[in-house]
Amino acid sequence: MILAFQIIGLIIIVVSFLGLVGEKEDKKLQENMAFVCAISMALFFASLVWL
Repeated sequence: MILAFQIIGLIIIVVSFLGLVGEKEDKKLQENMAFVCAISMALFFASLVWL
């Protein structure tokens, strides 16, 4: 179960990072993707440490 959570977290990080880098016109979407990417990274590293 922990491994599935980590894999899903990595997929979310990759997709949000690609959205962050690829989007140039819509600044609000870019901010949202940066927020999702940062939260996903924090959750992934927390799962490595505590789970």
